[in-house]
Amino acid sequence: MPPARHRSQPPEAIHPEHRMTLPPVTGLPVLILSDHVAMRLRLSAALELFAPVVFASSELDLLARLQASARLVVVHGVAPFTDPRMLARIRHGARDPLVPIIVLASSREPVWANRRELVASGQVEDIIHTDTERMESLIAAWSLHSDRCRRKVEALRLAHQSAPEPLHRFLEELLLNDSADLSVTAWAAKKPDSSRFALRRELAREGVAPSTLVEIARMLNVVARVLIRTRHRLTGRPSALPDVRSARRLLTRTMGMSPSDMTQMAHDEGPDAVRDRTKQAVGEMLRSDHLGEGPGA
Repeated sequence: MPPARHRSQPPEAIHPEHRMTLPPVTGLPVLILSDHVAMRLRLSAALELFAPVVFASSELDLLARLQASARLVVVHGVAPFTDPRMLARIRHGARDPLVPIIVLASSREPVWANRRELVASGQVEDIIHTDTERMESLIAAWSLHSDRCRRKVEALRLAHQSAPEPLHRFLEELLLNDSADLSVTAWAAKKPDSSRFALRRELAREGVAPSTLVEIARMLNVVARVLIRTRHRLTGRPSALPDVRSARRLLTRTMGMSPSDMTQMAHDEGPDAVRDRTKQAVGEMLRSDHLGEGPGA
């Protein structure tokens, strides 16, 4: 199958017709600094199933709202909000100094071009490139509870890099809405018609079985956990994932590795080696499915 490609203007991450139903959102809001109407509409649509949304039109307005707690701060990093020093002021002025701060900006914007350096500095948790990434799904992932969001963001980026573009929205549904029972039955039950047959028919148009995408989503969740756990452990003895039976069987089946093997690879060769191996495994699973050799539903 051809590799995933980026669009100059990413579509909405999850079309309303394909969204799974969730309870009404409650809890702390996502605060968004933007005075662009189109961006406000896109972000409202992306977050409506995940978190309450509150908009600020100026830095002073945002700082005033941050005197109450928030689950996430999103800065639309275009004029007039292109001063990177603003991030330190937001962090200092927030009631909760640990609230995640995310910047949305074009990859061509010089101020935000060096994503890795800015994230490593601690000024910002992430910079999402609005021209090359599926912005809506990544923002939705960052709005999740703090013990899940980083893993979900990592898993979504792996999905986008590994799978062809027509499959992105399906993997986003699974990765953003998964539960302890990530299965075809649970997936179909959350679709509007609750039909496994309809889900299978929809995916047949893309040449893939629902069970294959569920297996890929499970694998990406485990790989993302490995990458998150090893991100800040570049020296010394690596801390392996708990080598639980389910994770061990999953990675052995899909990648020919154990959680400990993958942790060691991340430590010895770096996280990009793990990502490359994951992309290879996803490609192999999708090709097998096309040949009729995928796992049964």
